[in-house]
Amino acid sequence: MCGILGEVTARGEAVALTDDQAERWLGELDHRGPDGRGLWRAENVLLGHTRLAVRDPRNGAAAQPITTPCGRFALVYNGELYNDAELRRSLNSEVLGATRGAGFQTTCDAETVLWALVLGGAGAIETLRGMFALAFVDLETRTVLLARDPLGVKPLVWAPTPTGIAFASEPRALVAHPQVRVAPDMEMLSAYLATSRRTLAGRTMFDGVEAIEPGGVLRVDLCKRRPRPVQLYRRGLLFGARGVQADPEACRAIVTESVHAHLVSDVPVCALLSGGLDSTIIASIVTQQRDDLATWCASGVDRGVEVGPDSAEARALAEELGTRHHDVHLKGDDFMAAWREHVAHLGQPLSTPNEVAIARLAGEVRGSGARVALSGEGADELFGGYDAVLSAYASHGRLPAPPISAARFHLEAAAWVSPAAQDGLLLGEAAGHSGFVVDAYERAYALSEAQMREGGGALDAHLQLQRRFNLNALLERLDAATMRHGIEGRTPFADVEVARYAEALPMASKFVEGGAGSGRSKVILRRAFRGVVPERIEKRPKASFPLPFETWCAPVKDQVMSSSFLAELVEPQVLKAVAEDPAAHWRLTWLLGNLALWGDEVFAGSSRERRAA
Repeated sequence: MCGILGEVTARGEAVALTDDQAERWLGELDHRGPDGRGLWRAENVLLGHTRLAVRDPRNGAAAQPITTPCGRFALVYNGELYNDAELRRSLNSEVLGATRGAGFQTTCDAETVLWALVLGGAGAIETLRGMFALAFVDLETRTVLLARDPLGVKPLVWAPTPTGIAFASEPRALVAHPQVRVAPDMEMLSAYLATSRRTLAGRTMFDGVEAIEPGGVLRVDLCKRRPRPVQLYRRGLLFGARGVQADPEACRAIVTESVHAHLVSDVPVCALLSGGLDSTIIASIVTQQRDDLATWCASGVDRGVEVGPDSAEARALAEELGTRHHDVHLKGDDFMAAWREHVAHLGQPLSTPNEVAIARLAGEVRGSGARVALSGEGADELFGGYDAVLSAYASHGRLPAPPISAARFHLEAAAWVSPAAQDGLLLGEAAGHSGFVVDAYERAYALSEAQMREGGGALDAHLQLQRRFNLNALLERLDAATMRHGIEGRTPFADVEVARYAEALPMASKFVEGGAGSGRSKVILRRAFRGVVPERIEKRPKASFPLPFETWCAPVKDQVMSSSFLAELVEPQVLKAVAEDPAAHWRLTWLLGNLALWGDEVFAGSSRERRAA
């Protein structure tokens, strides 16, 4: 797991950054790769890499950027390849020929990816099972490929420069490039208020900074006078024919294989254990294979008392499973400082309050010596875990004449601030942009309907929409919080093989409308691991992360009222209402607090534009 960045300039024009400037730029990603860094230049392209050494950590040849012996091809890659051994076997004879018998020089998966692309071109990306973001240069065809894994576990963003493009693992690095324009995206600001997501439909909170969408494969032509990425295809849509039987044993086998695949590592691996179904499944599978697993749980502590049942349940499970368990507590009196620090580090607003706790936990994991953490993201979006919202979607679909479209209902059902309510919230250049988020949901829902398999219905389309938007946000949150401290977060449920299986299942095997209690959600997953996880966990309903933000949010009111960034964007009476009673308006307090912390940090008093120094 690592950080990557690069720059492509116009034909005949060398990258203007000096080596010192490029090193400083690369330093923005040191947290993602504290174990090494490297730069590579050739003609009008620059690649940079910071390394978190998880595979083959002691081999200097595994450092990146990695090139072929002939010098024609170069790669920077951030991720983990879970079918590495299989791909190596299939490539070995051709690699031996191309290297005059030398063969592979490392056991690092980056070398496997390099040769897969050398020998198979862009189509080889279809063969990669894993989480990844990459940039691959071919100096003979004068092209650069940019690609991201199908579920979007690893991020990759890009922006235009006056002479070409720059790209990076994180927006904070991208906007530090001296030639990248830095200004807020007002349509995304409206989308953030509606969804609390800082990336949506390929847009970010920065105007002109675009996120490559999950599964996106883009080509940049180095011969162009104004090189820009052109999307070749998008692998992220996993729709396929129905017909998979809802067999609990098959489900258990597929999930178990994925967990085993996600354990590959040459450094210590731990697991996040909340006491819920998904994390318990992962920990239970690991402990059947290993007897040295460390588990971690984060929780809030309010007035000396743990908030919610997660910590106690996780401790009980850890004792039953025989893991070395660790609690990480976040208290109200240090929440504001931790929140401020995380926004300053990311250079972006946060998505949900528990992102602060995940970042705190990742720091403790790093201190323990572990470098890889398994987490349960993906199970709810793939197997139908949000029973309350799925019930609401089903009820809407039964209405003879729904007052709003299915896509708009999906958006409104989970909105933090409804697009319609934003008319009285925003002012000036920030007002009137809510059409973007509505259109994004309408387009995505229409695509889900169009690609729905035979026998699918409106509820299937809603679940697909959750995977497109909600899972992407959860994976982005996990990556940002864990990689801040150089921890590789792995998600065995958010795996291409698990996703392909889950999407081929009939809805009735995932969610049962009108079912009793927890039995109506993640039906097959609960049945598959009956007897593997304790009965109380199998029947435990879905619960949100227990962080009492409503009682902890008051300190941010001063930032909200004094923010020069918010003063230009938000109606004064709204700011006053939040400052007078932040707990009563806690959703607005969270959103506006994040925008204030972000805007005042990044734009230094101007809501319009600045350039990185």
